[in-house]
Amino acid sequence: MKTKNHNLMLIGFISVILGMVISLQFRAVQEDFLEGSNPLIRAQELNSAYSRLLLQRDELLEEITMLEAQLKTIEENASNESIIIKNLNSELQRFKLMGGFLSVEGPGIQMILDDPVGEEGNNEEINIIYEYDLINLLVNELNAAGAEAVSINDQRIIASTEIRTAGNSVSINQLPQYPPFVIKAIGNPDTLDGAVSQIFGIVSTMRDQGYFVEIKKLDLVGISKYQGAIGFDYARPVE
Repeated sequence: MKTKNHNLMLIGFISVILGMVISLQFRAVQEDFLEGSNPLIRAQELNSAYSRLLLQRDELLEEITMLEAQLKTIEENASNESIIIKNLNSELQRFKLMGGFLSVEGPGIQMILDDPVGEEGNNEEINIIYEYDLINLLVNELNAAGAEAVSINDQRIIASTEIRTAGNSVSINQLPQYPPFVIKAIGNPDTLDGAVSQIFGIVSTMRDQGYFVEIKKLDLVGISKYQGAIGFDYARPVE
């Protein structure tokens, strides 16, 4: 009987100790993890915080999507601008080529035009400098035959080029030039040669007058660009 009472007292003592430990643990959980609040209230607070985080996440995802769309638009515009600039540069190069402001090369012919040689060369009345109209006719024939570029003594012939007698020289692009005149033209060599060498053509006329004319068909002719500057003081675009 005595042993039985002792066991009951021991069980009761252990139960009290366990109750105190459980109580202390509960308080610790409240203070450390629930911050002293009721578990139900704390659960509601955590759920509310989770909802706010989800909302912020959705807002950030929406902002990322918007920024990606803006970046794509910027990239497309930059690409379009690049294409526009490329096309403008291509057009600029084409107009510079047409205007004679680019050095070019290609198949064509080379001509040498000079005063008569031998006894005829002593005749002061036969001087190519005073027959500049023959040079003009020659350039016209080359252009009519499809010459894409023409030069005389490395002076590029453009729309504003003058070819005229100036004292004891021929003025080309306002620079004095003297014979022999080396004339280069880029185009179909056979067509160019045929145009100037035809019967009763310009070369035939020059040779009949005693001038020296030599023509060579070449696979590669190099012609320098126009070196001067062009200004417009009176002409302006029509609105």
